[in-house]
Amino acid sequence: MSKRDVHLRQSGGFTLIEVLVAMTILAVGVSALVMTAAASTQRAEHLRTREVARWVASNTMAEWQAVPGWPEIGTTNTEVEMVGQRWFVRTRTQRVADADLRRLDIEVRSDKDADSYLYSVAGFLGNPEFRL
Repeated sequence: MSKRDVHLRQSGGFTLIEVLVAMTILAVGVSALVMTAAASTQRAEHLRTREVARWVASNTMAEWQAVPGWPEIGTTNTEVEMVGQRWFVRTRTQRVADADLRRLDIEVRSDKDADSYLYSVAGFLGNPEFRL
């Protein structure tokens, strides 16, 4: 065996340590990508849920504005179905300083017993006698 053959044999490939280090770096990189993708998916689902809750709240407010009467003062709980899911709507109606106005606070939940709401909207209703 010549000196040249020995030199080629020694520098011809990677050592086991080099291969393990490269695989570790790749594994860390891939796991970071997977975690980022999972977090992005969770954020997108949360935003979708909040958007549908906003639609439910806006629809509830629009329905009250279209009804030719006053809502009762106090709190009412209703269930609404939208996009194949059941939503729980809590509407608080309050008197305000102007006798021809009522304040509505509408909160939307995806779980009936949830303490916090996904979306809320506040608005005012005018006296139905003056609505056209």
